[in-house]
Amino acid sequence: MEVDETQARVAADRLTADIRSGLLAPGSKLKVTELKARYGIGASPLREALLMVTSLGYVTGESHRGYRVAALSADDLADITTARQIIETGMLRDSMTVRKDEWAVGVIAALERLRLAVSRSTLERIDNNDPVGLAHRQFHTALVAGCPSERLMTMQQLLFDQAGRYRDVMIRKVRSREDFIAIHEDLARIVLADNIEEACEALRGHLHLTQRDVDIAMREEKGDKGRKREQAAPALNPI
Repeated sequence: MEVDETQARVAADRLTADIRSGLLAPGSKLKVTELKARYGIGASPLREALLMVTSLGYVTGESHRGYRVAALSADDLADITTARQIIETGMLRDSMTVRKDEWAVGVIAALERLRLAVSRSTLERIDNNDPVGLAHRQFHTALVAGCPSERLMTMQQLLFDQAGRYRDVMIRKVRSREDFIAIHEDLARIVLADNIEEACEALRGHLHLTQRDVDIAMREEKGDKGRKREQAAPALNPI
Protein backbone atom coordinates (compact mmCIF):
# COMPACT_ATOMS: atom_id res chain seq x y z
CA MET A 1 0.00 0.00 0.00
CA GLU A 2 1.34 3.41 -0.97
CA VAL A 3 1.82 5.72 2.00
CA ASP A 4 0.23 9.17 1.83
CA GLU A 5 3.35 11.29 2.29
CA THR A 6 1.35 14.47 2.89
CA GLN A 7 -0.58 12.84 5.74
CA ALA A 8 2.64 11.43 7.15
CA ARG A 9 4.38 14.82 7.03
CA VAL A 10 1.44 16.62 8.67
CA ALA A 11 1.28 13.97 11.40
CA ALA A 12 5.06 14.19 11.92
CA ASP A 13 4.83 17.97 12.31
CA ARG A 14 1.95 17.66 14.79
CA LEU A 15 3.72 14.92 16.75
CA THR A 16 6.88 17.03 16.90
CA ALA A 17 4.88 20.03 18.12
CA ASP A 18 3.16 17.94 20.81
CA ILE A 19 6.53 16.67 22.03
CA ARG A 20 8.09 20.14 21.96
CA SER A 21 5.13 21.62 23.86
CA GLY A 22 5.27 18.94 26.55
CA LEU A 23 1.83 17.49 25.75
CA LEU A 24 3.68 14.22 25.18
CA ALA A 25 6.09 13.95 28.09
CA PRO A 26 9.71 12.77 27.79
CA GLY A 27 9.89 9.01 28.25
CA SER A 28 6.17 8.44 27.70
CA LYS A 29 5.04 5.48 25.58
CA LEU A 30 3.45 6.31 22.24
CA LYS A 31 0.45 4.06 21.61
CA VAL A 32 -0.41 3.61 17.94
CA THR A 33 -4.17 3.41 18.52
CA GLU A 34 -4.15 6.67 20.48
CA LEU A 35 -1.96 8.45 17.93
CA LYS A 36 -4.16 7.31 15.03
CA ALA A 37 -7.19 8.82 16.77
CA ARG A 38 -5.28 11.93 17.83
CA TYR A 39 -4.08 12.79 14.33
CA GLY A 40 -6.90 11.20 12.33
CA ILE A 41 -4.71 9.03 10.11
CA GLY A 42 -4.21 5.36 9.32
CA ALA A 43 -1.51 3.01 10.50
CA SER A 44 0.75 3.29 7.42
CA PRO A 45 1.16 7.11 7.37
CA LEU A 46 1.49 7.06 11.17
CA ARG A 47 4.37 4.60 10.98
CA GLU A 48 6.03 6.83 8.38
CA ALA A 49 5.49 9.86 10.63
CA LEU A 50 7.05 8.03 13.58
CA LEU A 51 10.10 7.20 11.47
CA MET A 52 10.42 10.88 10.48
CA VAL A 53 10.27 12.06 14.09
CA THR A 54 12.65 9.28 15.17
CA SER A 55 15.20 10.58 12.66
CA LEU A 56 15.06 13.95 14.46
CA GLY A 57 15.86 12.29 17.78
CA TYR A 58 12.51 13.19 19.38
CA VAL A 59 11.28 9.58 19.47
CA THR A 60 13.06 6.30 20.14
CA GLY A 61 12.04 2.92 18.76
CA GLU A 62 12.19 -0.20 20.91
CA SER A 63 12.33 -3.65 19.32
CA HIS A 64 8.91 -5.32 19.71
CA ARG A 65 7.93 -2.60 22.20
CA GLY A 66 6.92 0.28 19.97
CA TYR A 67 7.94 3.90 20.40
CA ARG A 68 8.60 6.31 23.24
CA VAL A 69 9.19 10.04 23.45
CA ALA A 70 12.96 10.44 23.80
CA ALA A 71 14.08 11.39 27.28
CA LEU A 72 15.85 14.68 27.94
CA SER A 73 19.30 14.27 29.42
CA ALA A 74 22.39 16.35 30.04
CA ASP A 75 24.53 13.72 28.28
CA ASP A 76 22.37 13.85 25.15
CA LEU A 77 22.54 17.64 25.01
CA ALA A 78 26.32 17.56 25.55
CA ASP A 79 26.64 15.17 22.61
CA ILE A 80 24.45 17.37 20.38
CA THR A 81 26.38 20.48 21.44
CA THR A 82 29.78 18.92 20.74
CA ALA A 83 28.65 17.81 17.29
CA ARG A 84 27.23 21.26 16.53
CA GLN A 85 30.41 22.99 17.69
CA ILE A 86 32.59 20.84 15.44
CA ILE A 87 30.35 21.07 12.37
CA GLU A 88 29.18 24.68 12.63
CA THR A 89 32.56 26.20 13.42
CA GLY A 90 34.01 24.38 10.42
CA MET A 91 31.19 25.65 8.24
CA LEU A 92 31.63 29.18 9.60
CA ARG A 93 35.35 29.00 8.85
CA ASP A 94 34.55 28.04 5.24
CA SER A 95 31.98 30.84 4.98
CA MET A 96 34.41 33.46 6.28
CA THR A 97 37.29 32.21 4.13
CA VAL A 98 35.25 32.63 0.96
CA ARG A 99 33.43 35.68 2.39
CA LYS A 100 31.15 36.62 -0.45
CA ASP A 101 29.21 39.85 -0.04
CA GLU A 102 25.89 38.02 -0.16
CA TRP A 103 26.93 35.91 2.85
CA ALA A 104 27.61 38.99 5.01
CA VAL A 105 24.39 40.63 3.82
CA GLY A 106 22.54 37.43 4.66
CA VAL A 107 23.85 37.46 8.24
CA ILE A 108 22.82 41.11 8.70
CA ALA A 109 19.37 40.48 7.22
CA ALA A 110 18.83 37.38 9.36
CA LEU A 111 19.76 39.29 12.51
CA GLU A 112 17.27 42.03 11.63
CA ARG A 113 14.52 39.43 11.06
CA LEU A 114 15.33 37.93 14.45
CA ARG A 115 15.16 41.36 16.12
CA LEU A 116 11.77 42.02 14.57
CA ALA A 117 10.34 38.60 15.46
CA VAL A 118 11.53 38.81 19.07
CA SER A 119 10.13 42.33 19.49
CA ARG A 120 6.68 40.94 18.66
CA SER A 121 6.95 37.83 20.82
CA THR A 122 6.49 36.88 24.47
CA LEU A 123 9.51 34.59 23.99
CA GLU A 124 7.93 31.69 25.89
CA ARG A 125 9.07 29.08 23.37
CA ILE A 126 11.27 28.84 20.30
CA ASP A 127 10.09 26.34 17.72
CA ASN A 128 9.81 26.07 13.97
CA ASN A 129 6.10 26.91 14.00
CA ASP A 130 6.39 30.48 15.25
CA PRO A 131 8.12 33.59 13.86
CA VAL A 132 10.88 33.62 16.48
CA GLY A 133 11.70 29.96 15.90
CA LEU A 134 11.85 30.47 12.15
CA ALA A 135 13.95 33.64 12.44
CA HIS A 136 16.27 31.95 14.93
CA ARG A 137 16.83 29.04 12.53
CA GLN A 138 17.43 31.47 9.65
CA PHE A 139 20.03 33.36 11.69
CA HIS A 140 22.06 30.26 12.54
CA THR A 141 21.72 29.03 8.97
CA ALA A 142 22.91 32.38 7.62
CA LEU A 143 26.10 32.20 9.70
CA VAL A 144 27.21 29.05 7.88
CA ALA A 145 25.47 29.59 4.54
CA GLY A 146 28.78 30.21 2.75
CA CYS A 147 29.87 26.61 3.31
CA PRO A 148 29.71 24.78 -0.04
CA SER A 149 28.97 21.32 1.40
CA GLU A 150 25.33 20.25 1.08
CA ARG A 151 25.92 17.26 3.37
CA LEU A 152 27.27 19.46 6.14
CA MET A 153 24.29 21.78 5.74
CA THR A 154 21.94 18.81 6.09
CA MET A 155 23.74 17.70 9.26
CA GLN A 156 23.66 21.23 10.65
CA GLN A 157 19.90 21.45 10.15
CA LEU A 158 19.33 18.02 11.72
CA LEU A 159 21.38 18.88 14.81
CA PHE A 160 19.62 22.25 15.09
CA ASP A 161 16.30 20.38 15.20
CA GLN A 162 17.59 17.85 17.73
CA ALA A 163 18.59 20.72 20.02
CA GLY A 164 15.08 22.15 19.74
CA ARG A 165 13.53 20.57 22.83
CA TYR A 166 16.47 21.75 24.90
CA ARG A 167 16.04 25.31 23.62
CA ASP A 168 12.51 25.24 25.04
CA VAL A 169 14.05 24.54 28.45
CA MET A 170 16.80 27.14 27.94
CA ILE A 171 14.40 29.93 27.06
CA ARG A 172 13.07 29.88 30.63
CA LYS A 173 16.50 31.09 31.77
CA VAL A 174 16.53 34.10 29.43
CA ARG A 175 15.80 37.15 31.55
CA SER A 176 14.35 39.30 28.77
CA ARG A 177 13.90 39.70 25.05
CA GLU A 178 16.71 42.25 25.15
CA ASP A 179 19.09 39.64 26.59
CA PHE A 180 18.16 37.15 23.89
CA ILE A 181 18.77 39.66 21.11
CA ALA A 182 21.98 40.97 22.69
CA ILE A 183 23.49 37.47 22.70
CA HIS A 184 22.86 37.11 18.96
CA GLU A 185 23.95 40.68 18.17
CA ASP A 186 27.28 40.05 19.89
CA LEU A 187 27.79 36.87 17.88
CA ALA A 188 26.95 38.59 14.58
CA ARG A 189 29.24 41.52 15.38
CA ILE A 190 32.22 39.23 16.04
CA VAL A 191 31.53 37.13 12.95
CA LEU A 192 31.30 40.18 10.69
CA ALA A 193 34.53 41.65 12.13
CA ASP A 194 36.39 39.18 9.89
CA ASN A 195 38.62 37.51 12.50
CA ILE A 196 38.07 33.82 11.80
CA GLU A 197 39.55 32.44 15.01
CA GLU A 198 37.64 34.85 17.25
CA ALA A 199 34.44 34.18 15.31
CA CYS A 200 34.76 30.40 15.63
CA GLU A 201 35.46 30.71 19.35
CA ALA A 202 32.45 33.01 19.76
CA LEU A 203 30.18 30.53 17.97
CA ARG A 204 31.55 27.67 20.05
CA GLY A 205 30.80 29.64 23.22
CA HIS A 206 27.35 30.66 21.96
CA LEU A 207 26.37 27.04 21.41
CA HIS A 208 27.65 26.16 24.87
CA LEU A 209 25.31 28.75 26.43
CA THR A 210 22.30 26.56 25.67
CA GLN A 211 23.97 23.55 27.26
CA ARG A 212 24.90 25.53 30.37
CA ASP A 213 21.47 27.09 30.84
CA VAL A 214 19.64 23.82 30.20
CA ASP A 215 21.80 22.06 32.78
CA ILE A 216 20.83 24.74 35.31
CA ALA A 217 17.14 24.64 34.37
CA MET A 218 16.96 20.83 34.50
CA ARG A 219 18.59 20.75 37.93
CA GLU A 220 16.19 23.42 39.18
CA GLU A 221 13.15 21.59 37.78
CA LYS A 222 14.34 18.33 39.32
CA GLY A 223 14.70 20.11 42.66
CA ASP A 224 11.22 21.65 42.34
CA LYS A 225 9.66 18.26 41.62
CA GLY A 226 11.45 16.75 44.60
CA ARG A 227 10.16 19.50 46.90
CA LYS A 228 6.61 19.07 45.58
CA ARG A 229 6.74 15.33 46.27
CA GLU A 230 7.94 16.00 49.80
CA GLN A 231 5.13 18.51 50.37
CA ALA A 232 2.53 16.09 48.97
CA ALA A 233 3.71 13.14 51.08
CA PRO A 234 1.46 12.39 54.09
CA ALA A 235 2.89 13.27 57.46
CA LEU A 236 4.03 10.33 59.57
CA ASN A 237 2.17 9.79 62.83
CA PRO A 238 4.50 10.10 65.79
CA ILE A 239 5.06 6.87 67.66
